[in-house]
Amino acid sequence: MYRTLILWPLLILCDVYHVSYGALPDSLSLSEFGEIVVQFSEEAGFYPGDNFVSNETSYLHPMPTLIEKGSPGGVYIGVGTEQNFSYIAATRPEIAFILDIRRENLLQHFLYKVVFTLSPDRTTFLSLLFSRHRKTETDISPDRHATISDIMAYIEAATGADSLVFHANWLKIDKEIRRYGIEQAEDLKGILYIYRSFYTHQLAIKYADIKLRNGLAYPTFKDLVMSTAIEGDLASFLGSNEAYQYVKLLHHRHLIIPLVGNFSGDKTFRAIAAYARAHETRVSVLYTSNVEYFLIDDFYHVFEWYVENVNALPIVENSVLIRAYLGMASHPKRVDRHLSTTTVHYIQAFLDGYDRGDYRRSKPIWWRFWPWGQPYWSGGGHSYYHLVILGDLCP
Repeated sequence: MYRTLILWPLLILCDVYHVSYGALPDSLSLSEFGEIVVQFSEEAGFYPGDNFVSNETSYLHPMPTLIEKGSPGGVYIGVGTEQNFSYIAATRPEIAFILDIRRENLLQHFLYKVVFTLSPDRTTFLSLLFSRHRKTETDISPDRHATISDIMAYIEAATGADSLVFHANWLKIDKEIRRYGIEQAEDLKGILYIYRSFYTHQLAIKYADIKLRNGLAYPTFKDLVMSTAIEGDLASFLGSNEAYQYVKLLHHRHLIIPLVGNFSGDKTFRAIAAYARAHETRVSVLYTSNVEYFLIDDFYHVFEWYVENVNALPIVENSVLIRAYLGMASHPKRVDRHLSTTTVHYIQAFLDGYDRGDYRRSKPIWWRFWPWGQPYWSGGGHSYYHLVILGDLCP
Protein backbone atom coordinates (compact mmCIF):
# COMPACT_ATOMS: atom_id res chain seq x y z
CA MET A 1 0.00 0.00 0.00
CA TYR A 2 1.28 3.43 -0.88
CA ARG A 3 2.06 5.22 2.34
CA THR A 4 2.24 8.98 2.44
CA LEU A 5 2.81 11.51 5.14
CA ILE A 6 -0.32 12.63 6.89
CA LEU A 7 0.07 16.37 6.52
CA TRP A 8 -2.37 19.21 6.57
CA PRO A 9 -6.09 18.46 6.33
CA LEU A 10 -6.61 20.62 3.29
CA LEU A 11 -7.56 20.04 -0.30
CA ILE A 12 -4.68 20.26 -2.71
CA LEU A 13 -6.19 22.53 -5.31
CA CYS A 14 -3.55 21.97 -7.95
CA ASP A 15 -0.42 19.95 -8.63
CA VAL A 16 2.38 22.27 -7.55
CA TYR A 17 4.75 21.01 -10.20
CA HIS A 18 2.35 21.74 -13.05
CA VAL A 19 1.92 25.41 -12.22
CA SER A 20 4.06 28.05 -13.91
CA TYR A 21 5.49 30.09 -11.05
CA GLY A 22 8.43 31.98 -12.51
CA ALA A 23 11.61 32.33 -10.46
CA LEU A 24 12.31 30.05 -7.50
CA PRO A 25 10.82 31.32 -4.24
CA ASP A 26 13.03 32.63 -1.44
CA SER A 27 11.16 30.35 0.94
CA LEU A 28 8.25 27.94 1.11
CA SER A 29 5.42 27.92 3.60
CA LEU A 30 4.96 24.79 5.70
CA SER A 31 1.91 23.86 3.66
CA GLU A 32 3.80 24.24 0.36
CA PHE A 33 6.71 22.22 1.77
CA GLY A 34 4.32 19.47 2.87
CA GLU A 35 2.47 19.38 -0.43
CA ILE A 36 5.72 18.87 -2.32
CA VAL A 37 6.80 16.05 0.03
CA VAL A 38 3.53 14.23 -0.59
CA GLN A 39 3.08 14.94 -4.29
CA PHE A 40 6.63 14.27 -5.42
CA SER A 41 7.20 11.10 -3.37
CA GLU A 42 6.85 7.59 -4.73
CA GLU A 43 6.06 4.31 -3.03
CA ALA A 44 8.81 3.26 -0.66
CA GLY A 45 11.04 0.36 -1.61
CA PHE A 46 13.29 -1.97 0.35
CA TYR A 47 16.98 -1.57 0.96
CA PRO A 48 18.53 -3.46 3.89
CA GLY A 49 20.23 -1.76 6.80
CA ASP A 50 19.65 1.42 8.77
CA ASN A 51 22.16 3.56 6.84
CA PHE A 52 22.29 6.23 9.54
CA VAL A 53 25.39 7.90 8.03
CA SER A 54 27.33 7.73 4.79
CA ASN A 55 29.84 4.97 4.07
CA GLU A 56 31.76 7.12 1.55
CA THR A 57 35.07 8.07 3.11
CA SER A 58 36.10 10.04 0.00
CA TYR A 59 32.96 12.14 -0.29
CA LEU A 60 34.75 15.46 0.34
CA HIS A 61 37.69 14.84 -2.01
CA PRO A 62 36.10 16.51 -5.07
CA MET A 63 35.11 19.75 -3.32
CA PRO A 64 37.63 21.89 -5.29
CA THR A 65 36.36 20.38 -8.55
CA LEU A 66 32.73 21.05 -7.61
CA ILE A 67 33.48 24.68 -6.86
CA GLU A 68 35.63 25.16 -9.98
CA LYS A 69 33.59 23.23 -12.55
CA GLY A 70 30.04 23.70 -11.27
CA SER A 71 27.97 26.79 -10.61
CA PRO A 72 26.02 27.95 -7.54
CA GLY A 73 22.27 28.32 -7.50
CA GLY A 74 19.60 26.24 -9.16
CA VAL A 75 18.35 22.89 -7.96
CA TYR A 76 20.30 20.25 -6.04
CA ILE A 77 19.23 16.59 -6.17
CA GLY A 78 20.88 14.09 -3.86
CA VAL A 79 20.46 10.74 -2.19
CA GLY A 80 21.23 9.44 1.28
CA THR A 81 21.97 11.12 4.56
CA GLU A 82 24.22 13.84 6.01
CA GLN A 83 26.77 13.96 3.18
CA ASN A 84 24.22 15.96 1.19
CA PHE A 85 24.55 18.87 3.62
CA SER A 86 28.24 19.19 2.80
CA TYR A 87 27.57 19.22 -0.95
CA ILE A 88 24.78 21.77 -0.43
CA ALA A 89 27.07 23.99 1.63
CA ALA A 90 29.74 23.85 -1.09
CA THR A 91 27.56 24.31 -4.18
CA ARG A 92 25.00 26.76 -2.70
CA PRO A 93 21.80 25.70 -4.52
CA GLU A 94 18.61 27.70 -4.13
CA ILE A 95 16.56 24.59 -3.36
CA ALA A 96 17.50 20.98 -2.62
CA PHE A 97 15.65 17.69 -2.97
CA ILE A 98 17.04 14.69 -1.10
CA LEU A 99 15.48 11.43 -2.18
CA ASP A 100 15.92 7.82 -1.25
CA ILE A 101 13.97 4.66 -1.88
CA ARG A 102 13.90 4.10 1.88
CA ARG A 103 11.14 5.90 3.77
CA GLU A 104 13.40 5.77 6.82
CA ASN A 105 15.76 8.18 5.06
CA LEU A 106 12.92 10.70 4.69
CA LEU A 107 12.16 10.38 8.40
CA GLN A 108 15.81 10.88 9.30
CA HIS A 109 15.92 14.07 7.26
CA PHE A 110 12.88 15.35 9.14
CA LEU A 111 14.86 14.69 12.33
CA TYR A 112 17.81 16.62 10.89
CA LYS A 113 15.48 19.47 9.92
CA VAL A 114 14.36 19.78 13.53
CA VAL A 115 17.92 19.62 14.89
CA PHE A 116 19.01 22.38 12.50
CA THR A 117 15.96 24.44 13.42
CA LEU A 118 16.65 24.20 17.17
CA SER A 119 20.43 24.70 16.93
CA PRO A 120 21.86 28.19 16.39
CA ASP A 121 25.40 26.85 16.01
CA ARG A 122 27.44 23.71 15.43
CA THR A 123 28.11 22.99 19.10
CA THR A 124 24.39 23.06 19.86
CA PHE A 125 23.73 20.91 16.80
CA LEU A 126 26.08 18.16 18.00
CA SER A 127 24.85 18.43 21.59
CA LEU A 128 21.22 18.06 20.50
CA LEU A 129 21.83 15.31 17.95
CA PHE A 130 23.73 13.17 20.48
CA SER A 131 21.87 14.24 23.65
CA ARG A 132 24.93 15.63 25.41
CA HIS A 133 25.20 18.28 28.12
CA ARG A 134 28.01 20.16 29.83
CA LYS A 135 29.70 18.24 32.62
CA THR A 136 30.25 21.41 34.64
CA GLU A 137 28.72 24.87 34.44
CA THR A 138 32.19 26.40 34.22
CA ASP A 139 32.90 24.84 30.83
CA ILE A 140 32.68 27.47 28.12
CA SER A 141 31.33 26.42 24.73
CA PRO A 142 33.40 27.23 21.63
CA ASP A 143 32.24 30.33 19.78
CA ARG A 144 30.57 30.15 16.41
CA HIS A 145 33.78 30.60 14.48
CA ALA A 146 35.78 27.92 16.30
CA THR A 147 37.32 25.16 14.21
CA ILE A 148 35.46 21.88 13.98
CA SER A 149 38.49 20.28 15.67
CA ASP A 150 38.02 22.54 18.70
CA ILE A 151 34.27 21.95 18.75
CA MET A 152 34.69 18.20 18.53
CA ALA A 153 37.28 18.27 21.32
CA TYR A 154 34.85 20.24 23.48
CA ILE A 155 31.99 17.83 22.75
CA GLU A 156 34.10 14.82 23.67
CA ALA A 157 35.86 16.28 26.74
CA ALA A 158 33.45 18.78 28.27
CA THR A 159 30.08 17.16 27.57
CA GLY A 160 28.58 13.76 28.24
CA ALA A 161 25.64 11.73 26.96
CA ASP A 162 22.71 11.75 29.35
CA SER A 163 19.50 9.73 29.24
CA LEU A 164 17.51 12.50 30.95
CA VAL A 165 18.73 14.96 28.32
CA PHE A 166 17.77 12.45 25.62
CA HIS A 167 14.18 12.19 26.89
CA ALA A 168 13.86 15.96 27.38
CA ASN A 169 15.21 16.55 23.87
CA TRP A 170 12.80 14.04 22.38
CA LEU A 171 9.85 15.95 23.82
CA LYS A 172 11.04 19.09 22.03
CA ILE A 173 11.76 17.19 18.81
CA ASP A 174 8.42 15.39 18.88
CA LYS A 175 6.60 18.71 19.24
CA GLU A 176 8.48 20.25 16.33
CA ILE A 177 8.07 17.15 14.15
CA ARG A 178 4.31 17.31 14.60
CA ARG A 179 4.38 20.95 13.53
CA TYR A 180 5.76 19.71 10.20
CA GLY A 181 2.80 17.36 9.86
CA ILE A 182 4.36 14.07 10.96
CA GLU A 183 1.65 12.52 13.11
CA GLN A 184 1.40 8.85 12.22
CA ALA A 185 2.42 6.68 15.16
CA GLU A 186 4.57 4.50 12.90
CA ASP A 187 6.52 7.52 11.60
CA LEU A 188 7.05 8.97 15.08
CA LYS A 189 8.23 5.58 16.30
CA GLY A 190 10.66 5.41 13.38
CA ILE A 191 12.10 8.86 14.12
CA LEU A 192 12.45 8.01 17.80
CA TYR A 193 14.34 4.85 16.82
CA ILE A 194 16.74 6.91 14.69
CA TYR A 195 17.24 9.52 17.41
CA ARG A 196 17.81 6.83 20.04
CA SER A 197 20.38 5.20 17.78
CA PHE A 198 22.39 8.44 17.64
CA TYR A 199 22.21 8.61 21.44
CA THR A 200 23.23 4.97 21.87
CA HIS A 201 26.15 4.95 19.43
CA GLN A 202 27.17 8.58 19.86
CA LEU A 203 29.90 9.92 17.54
CA ALA A 204 30.84 6.33 16.67
CA ILE A 205 27.57 5.70 14.82
CA LYS A 206 28.25 4.06 11.44
CA TYR A 207 26.57 3.12 8.18
CA ALA A 208 26.71 -0.50 9.30
CA ASP A 209 28.51 -2.29 12.09
CA ILE A 210 29.93 -5.17 10.08
CA LYS A 211 33.47 -6.30 9.35
CA LEU A 212 34.75 -5.72 5.84
CA ARG A 213 36.82 -8.33 4.04
CA ASN A 214 39.61 -5.87 3.24
CA GLY A 215 40.30 -5.20 6.90
CA LEU A 216 38.84 -1.69 6.74
CA ALA A 217 35.87 -0.38 8.71
CA TYR A 218 32.99 1.89 7.82
CA PRO A 219 33.53 5.51 8.91
CA THR A 220 31.92 6.91 12.03
CA PHE A 221 29.95 10.14 12.13
CA LYS A 222 33.01 11.80 13.63
CA ASP A 223 35.22 10.46 10.84
CA LEU A 224 32.87 11.88 8.23
CA VAL A 225 32.52 15.41 9.61
CA MET A 226 36.27 15.59 10.28
CA SER A 227 37.08 14.44 6.73
CA THR A 228 38.91 16.69 4.31
CA ALA A 229 39.02 17.66 0.68
CA ILE A 230 41.87 16.22 -1.36
CA GLU A 231 44.15 19.13 -0.37
CA GLY A 232 43.46 18.55 3.31
CA ASP A 233 40.92 21.29 4.02
CA LEU A 234 38.13 20.48 6.47
CA ALA A 235 35.14 20.76 4.17
CA SER A 236 32.09 19.14 5.77
CA PHE A 237 28.95 21.12 6.59
CA LEU A 238 30.26 21.30 10.16
CA GLY A 239 33.70 22.41 8.99
CA SER A 240 32.88 26.10 9.27
CA ASN A 241 30.20 28.36 10.69
CA GLU A 242 29.48 29.68 7.17
CA ALA A 243 28.81 26.20 5.79
CA TYR A 244 26.58 25.28 8.73
CA GLN A 245 24.61 28.52 8.59
CA TYR A 246 23.88 28.14 4.86
CA VAL A 247 22.36 24.68 5.37
CA LYS A 248 20.46 25.94 8.42
CA LEU A 249 19.10 28.86 6.39
CA LEU A 250 17.74 26.57 3.68
CA HIS A 251 16.11 24.40 6.35
CA HIS A 252 14.61 27.51 7.97
CA ARG A 253 13.13 28.46 4.60
CA HIS A 254 11.86 24.90 4.04
CA LEU A 255 14.02 24.60 0.92
CA ILE A 256 15.67 21.27 1.74
CA ILE A 257 12.93 18.81 0.87
CA PRO A 258 13.19 15.08 1.71
CA LEU A 259 11.37 12.69 -0.61
CA VAL A 260 10.78 8.99 -1.04
CA GLY A 261 11.99 8.50 -4.58
CA ASN A 262 13.33 5.95 -7.02
CA PHE A 263 16.06 7.07 -9.45
CA SER A 264 14.47 4.87 -12.12
CA GLY A 265 10.88 5.54 -11.05
CA ASP A 266 8.23 7.32 -13.08
CA LYS A 267 7.32 10.12 -10.68
CA THR A 268 9.89 11.83 -8.44
CA PHE A 269 12.54 12.80 -11.00
CA ARG A 270 9.88 13.95 -13.44
CA ALA A 271 8.17 16.04 -10.74
CA ILE A 272 11.46 17.75 -9.82
CA ALA A 273 12.23 18.37 -13.49
CA ALA A 274 8.81 19.93 -14.07
CA TYR A 275 9.16 22.03 -10.92
CA ALA A 276 12.55 23.35 -12.04
CA ARG A 277 11.24 24.19 -15.51
CA ALA A 278 8.17 25.91 -14.08
CA HIS A 279 10.48 28.04 -11.95
CA GLU A 280 12.74 28.85 -14.91
CA THR A 281 15.84 27.29 -13.38
CA ARG A 282 18.12 24.31 -13.90
CA VAL A 283 19.47 21.34 -11.98
CA SER A 284 22.99 22.33 -11.01
CA VAL A 285 24.03 19.22 -9.04
CA LEU A 286 22.93 15.59 -9.16
CA TYR A 287 24.51 13.43 -6.47
CA THR A 288 23.89 9.73 -7.11
CA SER A 289 26.24 8.08 -4.60
CA ASN A 290 26.59 4.56 -6.05
CA VAL A 291 22.90 4.13 -6.91
CA GLU A 292 23.78 3.66 -10.58
CA TYR A 293 25.61 0.45 -9.72
CA PHE A 294 22.27 -1.10 -8.81
CA LEU A 295 20.55 0.31 -11.91
CA ILE A 296 22.99 -0.43 -14.70
CA ASP A 297 21.79 -4.00 -15.22
CA ASP A 298 20.15 -3.83 -18.66
CA PHE A 299 18.27 -7.05 -17.94
CA TYR A 300 15.56 -5.07 -16.17
CA HIS A 301 16.01 -1.90 -18.26
CA VAL A 302 16.09 0.12 -15.06
CA PHE A 303 19.26 1.95 -16.05
CA GLU A 304 17.57 3.05 -19.26
CA TRP A 305 14.67 4.40 -17.22
CA TYR A 306 17.12 6.24 -14.98
CA VAL A 307 18.84 7.81 -17.99
CA GLU A 308 15.46 8.95 -19.30
CA ASN A 309 14.83 10.60 -15.93
CA VAL A 310 18.17 12.38 -16.00
CA ASN A 311 17.54 13.42 -19.60
CA ALA A 312 14.28 15.05 -18.49
CA LEU A 313 16.10 17.37 -16.08
CA PRO A 314 16.71 20.95 -17.23
CA ILE A 315 20.50 21.33 -17.18
CA VAL A 316 23.18 23.71 -18.43
CA GLU A 317 26.71 23.16 -19.67
CA ASN A 318 28.26 23.01 -16.19
CA SER A 319 25.57 21.00 -14.41
CA VAL A 320 27.50 18.30 -12.58
CA LEU A 321 26.95 14.76 -11.41
CA ILE A 322 28.69 13.34 -8.31
CA ARG A 323 29.31 9.60 -8.07
CA ALA A 324 30.75 7.36 -5.39
CA TYR A 325 32.63 4.26 -6.48
CA LEU A 326 32.70 1.42 -3.97
CA GLY A 327 33.38 -1.32 -6.51
CA MET A 328 35.33 -4.54 -6.34
CA ALA A 329 38.04 -3.32 -8.74
CA SER A 330 40.41 -0.59 -7.60
CA HIS A 331 39.68 2.84 -9.03
CA PRO A 332 42.74 4.51 -10.61
CA LYS A 333 42.12 7.64 -8.52
CA ARG A 334 41.60 5.88 -5.24
CA VAL A 335 43.36 7.70 -2.40
CA ASP A 336 45.33 5.56 0.07
CA ARG A 337 43.01 2.96 1.62
CA HIS A 338 39.76 4.87 1.35
CA LEU A 339 36.64 2.74 1.05
CA SER A 340 35.33 4.86 -1.81
CA THR A 341 36.43 7.03 -4.71
CA THR A 342 34.25 10.05 -5.45
CA THR A 343 34.14 11.42 -8.98
CA VAL A 344 32.54 14.42 -10.66
CA HIS A 345 31.17 14.49 -14.22
CA TYR A 346 29.21 16.85 -16.41
CA ILE A 347 25.64 15.59 -16.69
CA GLN A 348 25.54 16.31 -20.42
CA ALA A 349 28.73 14.31 -20.99
CA PHE A 350 27.14 11.35 -19.22
CA LEU A 351 24.02 11.56 -21.41
CA ASP A 352 26.15 11.86 -24.56
CA GLY A 353 28.18 8.84 -23.48
CA TYR A 354 25.05 6.81 -22.97
CA ASP A 355 23.84 7.71 -26.45
CA ARG A 356 27.18 6.46 -27.84
CA GLY A 357 26.77 3.16 -26.00
CA ASP A 358 29.66 3.73 -23.58
CA TYR A 359 27.92 2.18 -20.59
CA ARG A 360 26.33 -0.95 -22.00
CA ARG A 361 26.67 -4.13 -19.94
CA SER A 362 29.56 -6.18 -21.31
CA LYS A 363 29.48 -9.15 -18.95
CA PRO A 364 26.69 -11.65 -18.28
CA ILE A 365 24.27 -11.17 -15.42
CA TRP A 366 25.58 -12.71 -12.25
CA TRP A 367 24.09 -13.62 -8.91
CA ARG A 368 25.47 -12.18 -5.72
CA PHE A 369 24.41 -12.14 -2.09
CA TRP A 370 24.55 -9.31 0.40
CA PRO A 371 26.34 -10.05 3.69
CA TRP A 372 22.91 -10.09 5.32
CA GLY A 373 21.59 -12.75 2.95
CA GLN A 374 19.30 -10.74 0.68
CA PRO A 375 19.84 -11.70 -2.98
CA TYR A 376 19.70 -9.30 -5.90
CA TRP A 377 20.35 -9.44 -9.62
CA SER A 378 23.23 -7.42 -10.96
CA GLY A 379 25.18 -7.37 -14.19
CA GLY A 380 26.43 -3.89 -13.55
CA GLY A 381 29.79 -4.29 -11.84
CA HIS A 382 31.89 -4.14 -15.01
CA SER A 383 29.87 -1.40 -16.67
CA TYR A 384 29.70 0.69 -13.53
CA TYR A 385 33.48 0.66 -13.32
CA HIS A 386 33.65 2.28 -16.75
CA LEU A 387 30.82 4.65 -15.87
CA VAL A 388 32.80 6.21 -13.01
CA ILE A 389 36.04 6.29 -15.04
CA LEU A 390 34.80 7.98 -18.21
CA GLY A 391 34.38 11.72 -18.08
CA ASP A 392 35.76 12.13 -14.55
CA LEU A 393 36.63 15.79 -13.96
CA CYS A 394 38.51 15.38 -10.69
CA PRO A 395 42.27 16.05 -10.85
